[in-house]
Amino acid sequence: MTSTTDTKTFSIFWGYAGVIFAVLIWSGWIIATRDSVARNLLPIDIAILRYGVPALFLAPIWLKKGIFPTGESPVLLAIMTLGWGGPFVYFISNGLLHVPAYLFGPLVPGLLPMVVTAFGIFVIREKINGLRWLGLAFIAAAMIFVLTPAVMASDTDFLLGVPWLVIASCGWAAFTIAYRYTNLTGVEAAAYVCLYSLPLLAVGAYIDGSQIYTLPVEELLWQGFVQGILSGIGSVIGYAYAVRSLGLPRASAFTSLVPPLAAVGGWLILGETVSLAGWASVICACLGVYLVNLAVTRGS
Repeated sequence: MTSTTDTKTFSIFWGYAGVIFAVLIWSGWIIATRDSVARNLLPIDIAILRYGVPALFLAPIWLKKGIFPTGESPVLLAIMTLGWGGPFVYFISNGLLHVPAYLFGPLVPGLLPMVVTAFGIFVIREKINGLRWLGLAFIAAAMIFVLTPAVMASDTDFLLGVPWLVIASCGWAAFTIAYRYTNLTGVEAAAYVCLYSLPLLAVGAYIDGSQIYTLPVEELLWQGFVQGILSGIGSVIGYAYAVRSLGLPRASAFTSLVPPLAAVGGWLILGETVSLAGWASVICACLGVYLVNLAVTRGS
């Protein structure tokens, strides 16, 4: 018979596997989205593929449980949808029209642990001290190393993208917090967030127009796989499971690995030039993740 300790260890192992998988997908998604909006896709097109495809694939879930799942708070579902649903990807895509992949990381996933920590301190009165503060300080330093040169240089194009990405980060944090208080599995959360995003995307397409119908079939299938299957389903399930098994602070801290991975990917794949300050942010982000996780493990 499997012991409670073995079951917990198994759950933690898959929690780490889930969040690492999600982080890798998100890093690749940043690079793919930056490339797509720079070439031939509108922000609304990215959002439609990101949520429309999963809404169809996960239809058996919401058809079985109903349009409105019994026992779940409509307020929490609305927060999850607005935070990490259609508006989230729309904001990200608009931001990536102006911000290169390596500068994206500190503004969105880099901010996430900060927002979650603020919620813990001011809302649920969580005590934060020791190594976790040090880890958060390194994460803050990673953001500063990337943001300061752009601000000092008065990079207008960069500054146009900043508000979009900061709003998206706050939305991501809102989803992370709200999901923790539901009884939905990761798959169910993905299904409902995608379903509830469809009306918002329809309005967005009506206002902005769409160019999806002009894409070659091969490009449409590829974008549907990257945006809809990998990012829309796989990463959501992996991250949601990690939140359940590892806890909110530990799972959210892993998102700080996205900046260095996105920086490396932007450099190798998109040919972006990463400054010394950018590489310094990589080191700080990695140290921050390690220290935050060590602090949470020790209960500090």
